[in-house]
Amino acid sequence: MGESLKKNLKNKVMHGQYIRNIDRQLISEEGTFLWLSNGDLKAETESEIVAVQDQALQTEYYVTKILNTETDRKCRLCQQFDETVGHIISASPILAKEQYIKIHDSVCTTTLQNMQGNRGTIGQKSPGMNMCQNQ
Repeated sequence: MGESLKKNLKNKVMHGQYIRNIDRQLISEEGTFLWLSNGDLKAETESEIVAVQDQALQTEYYVTKILNTETDRKCRLCQQFDETVGHIISASPILAKEQYIKIHDSVCTTTLQNMQGNRGTIGQKSPGMNMCQNQ
């Protein structure tokens, strides 16, 4: 990414969040835009991913802080914390009970299958598979 574009994005409240996180080394700068260069995704999908990275989805927090409306910015599920993208993805006590476990198991299974594919061991029972599934 060009330095002038990076500097321009950093100065934006919403659209600069992802770039600022890269600079704080919370995200790998080397691999972060690799998926864009492959050209495997539809434009609509890329747009949605970038919106999530920028936390520009229409959450209660976004509506209150960015669109300046008079609404409660608390999460509609737990009513405890601000409803941000980060909260929905990884911090909601309501979603943590079931949904995060399902997502974890799915990611873990896919990762294991990819690792097996790279070694040519697809179809073989792996002891690591038990670690990925909710006991």
